[in-house]
Amino acid sequence: MAIHRTGSLKVGDVSVAVAASAEHRTEAFEACKYGIDEIKSRLPIWKKEVSASGTDWVEGVFPKSE
Repeated sequence: MAIHRTGSLKVGDVSVAVAASAEHRTEAFEACKYGIDEIKSRLPIWKKEVSASGTDWVEGVFPKSE
């Protein structure tokens, strides 16, 4: 399962949560890592930055998965 928050967020707020259930902890962690890596690689991630100088939409840049 993956959920994504919308609306105004403060720096450090959690914006995405990924959860998985498995018989063993290692498989669940691997499934979560796979899920967030797929979200990052498939979706265009944008954020709206608001500052004293104005408002800008910034495309997020993520490192390639190993």
